Amino acid sequence: MTNRVFVTGGSGFVGGHLLPRLAENGFKIRLLVMNETEAKRVKTPGVEFVYGTVNDLPVLMESMKGVFAVIHLVAILRENKNATFEKVNIEGTKNMLAAAAENGVKRFIHMGILGASADPSFTYLHSKYLAEEAVSKSGLDYSILKPSVMFGQGAGFINALIRSFKPYPLLAPVAGNGETRLQPVWVEDVVSCLLKMLDGEKIHQSVQIGGPQIFTYDEVLSAVMQAMGVKKPRMHVPVSLMHPLVWLMERTSSNPPITLPELKALSVDNITAENAIKREFGFDPKPLSEGLDYLKTAPVVP
Repeated sequence: MTNRVFVTGGSGFVGGHLLPRLAENGFKIRLLVMNETEAKRVKTPGVEFVYGTVNDLPVLMESMKGVFAVIHLVAILRENKNATFEKVNIEGTKNMLAAAAENGVKRFIHMGILGASADPSFTYLHSKYLAEEAVSKSGLDYSILKPSVMFGQGAGFINALIRSFKPYPLLAPVAGNGETRLQPVWVEDVVSCLLKMLDGEKIHQSVQIGGPQIFTYDEVLSAVMQAMGVKKPRMHVPVSLMHPLVWLMERTSSNPPITLPELKALSVDNITAENAIKREFGFDPKPLSEGLDYLKTAPVVP
């Protein structure tokens, strides 16, 4: 049996941690990238690049020939005129499934999210829900991993937290009451779970995971600020007042600190059982307190 794995999203946050672990475990990696710029961000040697997107069905059909497994990480968190939740998160996943089925792929591993919602008013969360539904009904030997928010160098969630307070010298504004519950999980622990799925664990299952502790949004924000040596009082702003401001920022900035779907999602708890990783995969996950040291010297925020 071939040990070639087809990966999407390999140049992203999770992918950047996954690819070297795949290589260390002897897998041959075939990676979908949009262009040379994206390919140059990949530092793992020996990767075979395929150029295209999840919406290029002929490319996917050809690229999955001779592949044992697929690890599908690609999803967008923010829409633009060229990439919508419908096009990328839903249709792109369906294209991946069709190509995998056509090529007899033995294992399809999909990166879902904790909090995927059947409620269409949560546009991003709903797109992830529909993608997960498509995977579970595909007839393939699938596994879906649904992590809570992640931490580790380069984590988008942590960077978004930093962007929320860094521009303001006196206060750290917080949308809402700061009581939404989160369960941050270390990215390397997420990768370990993906590798266990690749080895045959949790076939035909959707597995929720989080870190070993549950925090409020305010508590995570405090942990990040403390790791950076920042001391600022928080100012909680009602979501009703934030809505028009965020609406305006979406229309005037190419990279606003928060979008309307993200603002709405802040009202939803993002938690599962505190022992989920130990129970499902047999190891103890790293706590948040041990995973923010990099912020002391390299608080890189794109």
